[in-house]
Amino acid sequence: MHITSRSAQTFLQQLHSALSCDVSLTWISWTKLKHYTSPPILKVVYNSLIQSYLNYSVLNWGRASNATIQPLIKLQNKAIKMINPTNMGSLEDHFQHLNILCLPKLYSFSVGKFMHSYHNKLFPNHFDEYFIPLSSIHYHSTRLATSKNLFLPRVNSSSGKCSLKFIGPKVWSSIPDNIKLSTTFIFKWKLKKHLLHETNSQL
Repeated sequence: MHITSRSAQTFLQQLHSALSCDVSLTWISWTKLKHYTSPPILKVVYNSLIQSYLNYSVLNWGRASNATIQPLIKLQNKAIKMINPTNMGSLEDHFQHLNILCLPKLYSFSVGKFMHSYHNKLFPNHFDEYFIPLSSIHYHSTRLATSKNLFLPRVNSSSGKCSLKFIGPKVWSSIPDNIKLSTTFIFKWKLKKHLLHETNSQL
């Protein structure tokens, strides 16, 4: 699904409303089940009620401004603390323990998968020239040019910085080369592990 800038705000408001209800359901489930079940079972509840919403078309709406995304981040953080009530110090520790990506990292994961598919030519032909390889600009064998990186266009507007043409090359260049060269299944596994252990300032 493609979410236009005009409909993005409405979509995210609807998403926030739905998640608010499901976080409440998660809280009810946790209070009733916490003495009879374990965090892995509560994680199944989380995946069913919350993660499924966050995964839906995140490649489109995940590029919204921090101010717009922040309420969703807070809801996810609240839910994570519910299903993993142990005293682990930081939110980063909770996410790592549960093997769940926080929302900003989930978006990076989605972009990374898109870029990996692009590099492996899994899209229709009209995507072939959507990005510009650095190797076509840097004729000398530089590290950046030989690591399958892409040209990062110069943008001046906030909307330009939110475009996939800008974010795609930016996220792709941050992924280690050994992960980029992996097959699709291994790529997803390695990228998630890599993102889980990255520090995130938006939690």
